[in-house]
Amino acid sequence: MKFERLGWVVAAALAGGMVGMGFQDASAKTGTVDLAKVFNDSDYAKKQTDMLKTMGAARTAVLEFVNANSHMKADDAMKFKDLSLKDSPTAADKADVERLKSDAQASELTYRTLATKDKPTQAEVAQIEDLNHRKDSMQTLLTKWNTDFSTELQTKQEALRTDTLSRVKDAVQQVAKAQGYSMVFVQDIAPYSSNDLTKDALAAMNQKK
Repeated sequence: MKFERLGWVVAAALAGGMVGMGFQDASAKTGTVDLAKVFNDSDYAKKQTDMLKTMGAARTAVLEFVNANSHMKADDAMKFKDLSLKDSPTAADKADVERLKSDAQASELTYRTLATKDKPTQAEVAQIEDLNHRKDSMQTLLTKWNTDFSTELQTKQEALRTDTLSRVKDAVQQVAKAQGYSMVFVQDIAPYSSNDLTKDALAAMNQKK
């Protein structure tokens, strides 16, 4: 699975038909906002998207390496995954990752050499069987990791989407209140309104920390 391809999905239904301002004005001044644009074009959403892509790319790289070097030892594979996905790896961590990769590639070369040998010795046959057992274990582990990574990223994406949408609504309410609006509709509900707060709401969103 190419986890780095994760994206955002924002629809009017997600936000509801309107964003209430929390107060009533006698003039009942109303406006509209393109929530999807404020959401997707905001600096905050772009930052979260980059973070999700980075998380996805790191997990994809782990899966691809282990799949290509599937005769790794199970303990080495687990350590490789944990260190590769560590948020702030130390120099020692990075060195360990390179050592684990080198060992995995050496095991792969050993397997190819033995598997193509015309008359392997009894000891070499036993070594081939051991390496085949490792591969079976790696395939089981890869299936589990793929599911775990997918669930992890989908959960993270949903949490970030909910958080970002909350920030968008706050920005819309901030602008609407400052400009005297009592109700702001999602643009899909009232597409022809002349009172479009999208630009101002995006600016307010980008000013948030």
